[in-house]
Amino acid sequence: MKTFLISGLIDDYRIKTSIFAISPNHAIKVFQQKYPNAIDIYVIQNLFNK
Repeated sequence: MKTFLISGLIDDYRIKTSIFAISPNHAIKVFQQKYPNAIDIYVIQNLFNK
């Protein structure tokens, strides 16, 4: 498992948080569960690291 920095837009505020997940897609899903009304969610780092 790795730590991913995820960014999302919530009520006109950009939230950046580190999430411990298996893959970038899993990290985005965890972020969506934590912040259900978030939009424009993406991974900032660790996308191509092994």
